Amino acid sequence: MKNILFIGPYKDSNGLGYASRRYINCLAAKSDINLSIKPIFFTNSHIQHPLDLKTFESYENAYYTYYDFVIQYGYPEYYVYDKRFGKNIGIVEIETRSINRSGWSSKLNMMDEILVNSTNALHSAYDAGVTKPIRLLPEPYNIGAYEQSYNPFFVDKKETNPFIFYTIGQYTDKKNIKGIILAYLLEFNRQDNVRLFIKTDDYDKKPEELRESIKYDINEIKVALRKSQYCDIDYVVGRLSDQDIIRLHKDGDCYVNACKADGMGPCAIEAMLANKLIITTKNIGSSTYFNSSNALMVDSINSSVYMSNSILNKNIFTIYEEWNEPNIISLQSQMRSAYNMSKNNKDQLINNYQKQIFDMNNIKDHILI
Repeated sequence: MKNILFIGPYKDSNGLGYASRRYINCLAAKSDINLSIKPIFFTNSHIQHPLDLKTFESYENAYYTYYDFVIQYGYPEYYVYDKRFGKNIGIVEIETRSINRSGWSSKLNMMDEILVNSTNALHSAYDAGVTKPIRLLPEPYNIGAYEQSYNPFFVDKKETNPFIFYTIGQYTDKKNIKGIILAYLLEFNRQDNVRLFIKTDDYDKKPEELRESIKYDINEIKVALRKSQYCDIDYVVGRLSDQDIIRLHKDGDCYVNACKADGMGPCAIEAMLANKLIITTKNIGSSTYFNSSNALMVDSINSSVYMSNSILNKNIFTIYEEWNEPNIISLQSQMRSAYNMSKNNKDQLINNYQKQIFDMNNIKDHILI
């Protein structure tokens, strides 16, 4: 039996936290290891729902004097190499290009091996001077959870049966939710039976402040458009349980990923597992898994991340990094295409999904080599 130590933000309520919990469940499915886990924290927003963490207590309490593998998941600036133990593995989310001034390369080069989840991340790491072995490995998912039946997320959906576009992400420039709102309000009118649902958060704002910010942004767009009527937009601010996120995916119609940068597009992957139609930006991390054969792709152009002061103040990216700016007109067009798409054409896209590569039962034997 090999002893494994996993260090990651599994108590955070963001995407990294959700992915950490999936990695832990994946490792726990291996019968030939002893698993110990320790948390780190990147946000002030932590899990409150006990169902998401109840199985982890025994792993937290497990302690071993020697570890054959130490796995660190998160931002490389927090990596520490421990020479007392065996193989040190870093699992890193690299979303942008030109990261050579980020300071990540030296941290990544301390590790014995690096795991990334997209071809974009692979190229960014090598271009930045990472010399240690890098493997491309998708994040693990419990595929069976997306095949189960759940109570509807949208309890009023049966009344008018609207076509529901939905998106999940932080209310940041990178996630580009304002771009989705703009494209949606530009494209659709009251005669279109559509709805846009947004699940979002901002760790720098209180929920009531963020709600006011979103309301203000929507009103500003409406004032600029000068239409007499607008289609419905609903939004939820704050955390949903992991199970409620799956319920949302199961009940929506089309997931919209208009990010300017992402790792592998985990929410789009979840939408794939739930057999939903997907709109996503070209030439970002999720393009490793999505193309015109299985998704509606939004044109984009390479641009600097220096788009607003908020990015630099949050110290997420350096001014030298690059991402891909989605074209709003292309996004509009793909949203209209999704709304008008026949069942046959939709099924053709969905049938091209490669779900099995994300199955934790397939991935569990490839994390540790």
